[in-house]
Amino acid sequence: MKKLRGGLLVCLLFLGFALAVTTPAHAAKLGTRPNWGACGVSTDSQKLVYQFGTSELRCGTASWGYRHIKDRHYTEFQNLASAGGLNWSDLVHWAIHYNVDDPDHVVVDGTDGCRDRLLYLHDRNGREVWQQRFKVIYNALDGRIITTYPSSSICVR
Repeated sequence: MKKLRGGLLVCLLFLGFALAVTTPAHAAKLGTRPNWGACGVSTDSQKLVYQFGTSELRCGTASWGYRHIKDRHYTEFQNLASAGGLNWSDLVHWAIHYNVDDPDHVVVDGTDGCRDRLLYLHDRNGREVWQQRFKVIYNALDGRIITTYPSSSICVR
């Protein structure tokens, strides 16, 4: 397991399981995923789903935003989340949150930004269920989130 880098182990409790990552000592313990704005069939693509600091998850289209993530990556997130009894959208939320708040790597090339972060899922007894890297691709000019997904590689130029 990745060594903790002088930070606290923050646990996010979900249905008796904890998603843990290394974070700075000043980080607060987080609870369940906050409410997101809903994206109905006729909802405008620019509707804000959730504000992650300077990055924004909007409803989007088939090629970016919440709709893209749900259409293209739902199964990947659900398969990982179900191993620890989580909901796919909770896992999406924390993957984006930690990539924005405390990424392992950040690469910006023109308007294209990439952040990646390794996350760990533990049960109540501290046993590791899995560790997985997640990437967030975003527009570096306006902070709009294009997508997030599990990945086996880091962001590179």
